[in-house]
Amino acid sequence: MPVDSFAQTSQRFIVKVNQSFFIPGDTLVLYGKVSSSDALFVKIIDPAGRTAKVDTIYADINGSFTTQLMQWPEPTRNFTFGTYTIEVSSSRFPEDKAALQVTFTDRESVLGSTPPQHVLAVKLDSPTEISVGRTFRIFVQVTFDGALVNADPAEFLASSHIHSGNTTINLAGKFNKLHEGIYYSDVKLAEEGSYIIHAVAFHRGYLAHDSKVVSSGSSIGQVQESINTLKVELADTSRELNETKSAMVNATSTIRQEVADLQQASGQINSLIIPILALISIIIALQISLFARIRASFK
Repeated sequence: MPVDSFAQTSQRFIVKVNQSFFIPGDTLVLYGKVSSSDALFVKIIDPAGRTAKVDTIYADINGSFTTQLMQWPEPTRNFTFGTYTIEVSSSRFPEDKAALQVTFTDRESVLGSTPPQHVLAVKLDSPTEISVGRTFRIFVQVTFDGALVNADPAEFLASSHIHSGNTTINLAGKFNKLHEGIYYSDVKLAEEGSYIIHAVAFHRGYLAHDSKVVSSGSSIGQVQESINTLKVELADTSRELNETKSAMVNATSTIRQEVADLQQASGQINSLIIPILALISIIIALQISLFARIRASFK
């Protein structure tokens, strides 16, 4: 399995590593030729860009050096499978630098016919705007070499979290399986602000993650609540208007009925009064005729 990998920036600065691929238990050996009695600063950077190890190596009077830099451990969330970068720089000559890449992988990838690196992928989905005090749901899909991962979410999603400023909400143990490879968690935020949801999956020595920014506030909830309240108030107002309209219609009908009754009564009174007036007129006419005759008899 030994493969001679090296980086060279000048004739006086040659840095090599004993292998290109490492499995748990392998030893990483760094060696080479630099300037006499040089002190080399070594930094190992993990696949996520974080510094995994820092060391200092001293060359002898001839500039030669050989050191066992580290023994590769079993993979963990802090030391995952993937491609690592070894940065080496001289303390005497700042321009003398080297960068080597090595792969930390599983035994099957190195000894078998599969590719030396697997691909663990995480896809996070959630609403972008949520309401304070109301539960919302986030979904996480996890695949390994394109296949959905069917595992216990309490284990391989344990590092997932939500943070905003100095506030961190741990999602460990809060995920449930919806379907093979698809998991969900119901979350409720108590304060307004912008939050970053960070879904982190650790599976078979590999680490993958995805993140999404969500904004929590009372605006959406208040708008919806105001709309619901307005709907209720409009419904009450409409009902009151309908009741008022019905009362007015009833009152109008009553008034019309009373006017009709008065008109009918007036007609009945007129039918009684007119014959009486006619009778009085006849009586008056007879009296006038009688008085005329009496007057004529005295002449």
